[in-house]
Amino acid sequence: MSVAPDIHITPREKEILLWLAEGKTKFETAIILGITEDTVNTHTTNVRAKLDAVNSIQLIAKALRTGIIT
Repeated sequence: MSVAPDIHITPREKEILLWLAEGKTKFETAIILGITEDTVNTHTTNVRAKLDAVNSIQLIAKALRTGIIT
C-alpha cells in the first residue's frame, strides 16, 4: 500500500513519526528535536487526523503500512 495522493505529511510530521516508531516518548522526541512537547503533541494530533488513526499505535501502524515511514 502506498501513500494516498491527497495525504500530505510534512517533513516534521514524518520525523516525529520516525522517533515514535523507534519507541521514543513524545517528551523524548521533543528533546531530540529541540522543540516543546506541546509542539510534538500538535504534530502528532495533526498527522493522526490525516491518517484517521485513533491512537499512536494505530498511527505508527498506518504510517508503516502506507509507506510514509519504513
